[in-house]
Formats: sequence, C-alpha cells, structure tokens
Amino acid sequence: MAFRAALFDLGQTLLEYPGNTHEFWREYLEERLAEMRATFSDMGAQVEGTVGAFVDRAMEIVWPERKINMSGKSWHFRERVRALVAAYGQEECTDGQCEALTDAFYQPIGAATKRYPETLEVLGTLRESGLRMAIISNAPWDVPGRLLRADMRRWEIEQFFDAFVISGDVPWRKPNPEFMWAAARELRVELEECLVVGDSLKADIAGAKAAGMKSAWVNREQDHLSAGSPTPDYILSGLDGILEDSLGL
Repeated sequence: MAFRAALFDLGQTLLEYPGNTHEFWREYLEERLAEMRATFSDMGAQVEGTVGAFVDRAMEIVWPERKINMSGKSWHFRERVRALVAAYGQEECTDGQCEALTDAFYQPIGAATKRYPETLEVLGTLRESGLRMAIISNAPWDVPGRLLRADMRRWEIEQFFDAFVISGDVPWRKPNPEFMWAAARELRVELEECLVVGDSLKADIAGAKAAGMKSAWVNREQDHLSAGSPTPDYILSGLDGILEDSLGL
C-alpha cells in the first residue's frame, strides 16, 4: 500500500523519555509534586501538614488515573494546577503562575530525554521521499505541546513535521480517533493514506484501528502480543524498520 502520510507518536518512538511504566510515572509525579510544595506556599496557598500529606492529596487531584489515562479525553496540566491551588485556598492561579509552575514541573522530564540513534536518519529519509508527517502524542499529564516541541527542537527533529496534535493542546488523548483524524485533516490526506507509528498497543495501535488507519508497532523490547491486544499491521524491532517493512523505501 502507498502511504502519503506517517503519524508518529513521540515518547518511546522518536525520543526516549525517562521511564515507561505505570509505577515509574507515579513515583516521578510524587517527586515533582513534593518539590512544588514550597512554590505553592510562596503563592499564598494554605499548605499545611507534611510534604507526604501534601503529595497524597495532590495526587488525588492532578492524576485521577482511572478517569483520564485511557479515557480518550485530556485534562490540560494548567487546569490540574488550578484545581490543586484551589484546593489549598488560592482563589486564582494566573496564567503566568500556572505557566511557571508547569515549566518547573516539566523541566526535569524534558532534560532527561534522549534521541534514539536511528531517529534522525529515518526522519530525514522520509522527508526526502515526500512523505507528509505529523506528531500525535499524549503529553505527560497533558502538559502544553510547546514543551514537547521544545524537546523536539533540542534534538533537531521538529522541522521534519507538518502537523502537531498533542494532548496538552487538544481535548483528546489517544486512543481517541479524533487525534488521528485531526492530523489527517491538517495534512490534507485521506485516512487510508495514513500510517500510524507508535510503541503503545493500547494508545497508538488501538487508536489507529478506531480511526480507520493502518499501524506500525515499534516493538524495541520484543514483547509478545497478548490475547485481546489490538493487532498492528506491521511490527518493527526499531524505527528504521519503517523504511522497508512498512513504506518500502
């Protein structure tokens, strides 16, 4: 099949983000919230009790995981911050305060990213072929897309993409098919002309199927497909497999 567009997940597909497990992200969020406690106090929020008590309460507010993670709906991080500040007696979190808190929260995450060795060459080859490309990414805790695009600029890959659909900027999270449809509209291609490329069966591959698109699973860990998992059209051991296995370049 001839594809005119490739829709790429970002984390663990093009860039390696710190950790990739539920347990790690929970621990990381707890750590970041603990560091933010002093900032909330400086803003005048009525933060009382131990750091641990603050983190426990904050976790319930900013990460209602069973309702958000795979719901297909995003909850932007600035709104999570506003909810947290309100819970501690601060009537309003200004745009500037929310942005500063968001940047402080995300900075260690972005700083820990790495670019996979094959990413730059693969994207360059795809661009030279004339393929249209988009980023379709669930941002960590739905932080603004500008932060993920800053990661991309630092690793010199932002320029390869014609469209960006990031959960911190839109109302959806994968596997909601609206994610893929929005990218296709922006790229001006038909659904059947798109290939979704990502590492997550639940988010990327399931989302592609819901959207009526073909999919390629980047399976660097050589995991086995479990019963009930969505089946990708292509299985790649690394990103470079897309050139031959999926796109025939």
